[in-house]
Amino acid sequence: ENVFGMLGIIFWSFQLLPQVIDNYRAKSTEGLSYSMFFIWTLGALGFGSYGVVENLSIPIIVQPQIFGSLSALCYLQCLYYGKRTQWSLRRTVVGGIVIFVAMAGIQVAAVYATKAGEDHHVKGTTAAAGVIPIILIAIGFMPQYFDIYKDRSVVGVSMAFIAADAMGAVFSIISLCFRETIDLLATLNYVVVLICDTIIAGFYIYYNRLNPSLARVRDIKEEKETGTGEIGGE
Repeated sequence: ENVFGMLGIIFWSFQLLPQVIDNYRAKSTEGLSYSMFFIWTLGALGFGSYGVVENLSIPIIVQPQIFGSLSALCYLQCLYYGKRTQWSLRRTVVGGIVIFVAMAGIQVAAVYATKAGEDHHVKGTTAAAGVIPIILIAIGFMPQYFDIYKDRSVVGVSMAFIAADAMGAVFSIISLCFRETIDLLATLNYVVVLICDTIIAGFYIYYNRLNPSLARVRDIKEEKETGTGEIGGE
């Protein structure tokens, strides 16, 4: 269990780093959904507390902490580099401090609240702690799917991140399968991530590789170069 869990955490430790690096090098987050990273941050907090309460393996508990931190960092990059927001460096740093302090507080509160619910025999407390993050992770992908469909192209999303995310999910699923009792909610969380990553990979293959002529991004760039047409807001 711990071996595959560790493999999962290795992939999930670096899953969003390619995205962070790409954003930094390009000094742009064009094509990325702000709300996706924000919702993922919330989902990671929920699953992190669930892992503690259910006493899952250490790697499985650490994974959502790393995922949530990197998701928050990507969200801050969107605020800093994004054309809609263009936060100053000072505002971004202050906002980052507030976000990470709030994350720590929410995580601790969620753990104690869930344990309190168990101690008082409140039905569904632990199940809710496991189900809510799954729903949030899945919902987080939706804005990005919409942007991809709208642009007819996968823009800004690092495929190295998608590959690492998927592999981390696979190894984490295998790790959970080695437990004496399989945690269905934890397993479902990684299955959902794997499916959602596969959908983005499918979009990439269909739009970027097989049908690149469909991309609206190309049309927008041509309009900018020729000066014809008006570009709507993001």
